[in-house]
Amino acid sequence: MNWKRLLISLIIIAALVGGGYWAYLQFLAPQPDVETAASVTANTIAINTGVDTVSAEGQVVPLAHATLSLQIGGQIVDILVAAGDSVQPGDPLLRLDARDQEIMLQQAETAVLQAQANRTTAQAGLSAAQVGLDAANVAVAAAEAELALLTADPTAEQVALQEALVNAAAAGIQLASGNQALVLEGANAAEIGVAQAELAAAQAQLFAVRLTNEPLTQNENADAEDREQAQLRLNAAIASVTAAQARLDELQAGATGAEQTAAYGAVGAATGQRDAVQAQFDLLLAGQRPEAVAVAQAKVDQANRTVAEAELRVTQAETAVNQAEDAVTAAETAVTAAQSALDKMTLTAPFAGIVANVSVEEGEVVSSGFPVITMADFGEWRIETTDLTELNVVAVKLGDAVDVSIDAFPGETLRGEIVDIAPTSTLTRGDVTYRVTIALDEPDLPLRWGMTAFVTVDVD
Repeated sequence: MNWKRLLISLIIIAALVGGGYWAYLQFLAPQPDVETAASVTANTIAINTGVDTVSAEGQVVPLAHATLSLQIGGQIVDILVAAGDSVQPGDPLLRLDARDQEIMLQQAETAVLQAQANRTTAQAGLSAAQVGLDAANVAVAAAEAELALLTADPTAEQVALQEALVNAAAAGIQLASGNQALVLEGANAAEIGVAQAELAAAQAQLFAVRLTNEPLTQNENADAEDREQAQLRLNAAIASVTAAQARLDELQAGATGAEQTAAYGAVGAATGQRDAVQAQFDLLLAGQRPEAVAVAQAKVDQANRTVAEAELRVTQAETAVNQAEDAVTAAETAVTAAQSALDKMTLTAPFAGIVANVSVEEGEVVSSGFPVITMADFGEWRIETTDLTELNVVAVKLGDAVDVSIDAFPGETLRGEIVDIAPTSTLTRGDVTYRVTIALDEPDLPLRWGMTAFVTVDVD
């Protein structure tokens, strides 16, 4: 039992020492100067641990490297690269069987086209409904204007205008009647005598023209222009005689049957015009009949109902357009999702580099997350520590100079500096370790990925 008492005593002593040290740190120890986070970080400071150098094992790694896997599983149908191939960002590396995804994408694209066609149809329906509403509003305005005219009292100007139209129509009857009388009466003796005198004068004029001009027209030796002028004067005299004779014959014959019929018809038409204008005048003075007002009011009511129906059609058409727009958006979203699913069937290079290893074969079925290709950027070599513990990592900082020796090249020492300190730890053989990355200045050795290295950091 003595060993149990000894163990308990040691535990109590350790607790007292730990508690005392904690109290010292909390209440008695001097407080360190506070610096801003912008100027001080865990990577830019180092704690004096009382040692001059920090050493750790490491390995040679390329500037960048990645072990690639697919986001979804499937059967590999194409391996497009081999170890040693150079690739650029986005280059395809391998493809899975994507027939199902391609069909889904085609179906989604077809759905987009159909949704867009439905949207076009809905928009055309909305335009037609809007045109119908505009026409219905015009019909309401026309019906209300007609009703207003029927129910309004005539103005003095309207009465005066209608009365003037009645008087004008009556004057038209008188004019037509007078013309009818002249046609039916025929020509009197005085008119016939005047016509006979006009004929005799024309004949005498013709005789005189012939005496002076006919010999000239028959003289072939005369000047051609003089002969032409003489013939024109002779023709004019003959035409005057012909017209005078026709006038005399017309007066002596009296009116034809057609002229008499036209005269009677003109009187009848004038009378009908007068009666119509008089009826309109009487209607204006008497006011509109109740049945006419009722008909006009019914037109207004029907026009308003048509407007309400047209407004409903517009609302329905707008809803259809909105639904069509939503359908297009949903279809386009489905295309995006289908394209994304298809893209995931192809593995692409995340950065420019060299394919280091292809661990699968065509026809092989792989699951998501299974490593299939390893690639790296061998443009530069770096060293990553593998066993730098938490006790030593606090003594180093970014920019510290490092000596590196490679097991494969005994006696060779490379120079470099710390360019990265991992913010998180890794448990290595029971120790908490941090990965420190060292950039080599100008390595001229034929280094290879994974070679063992030993690093020494001068922290004095």
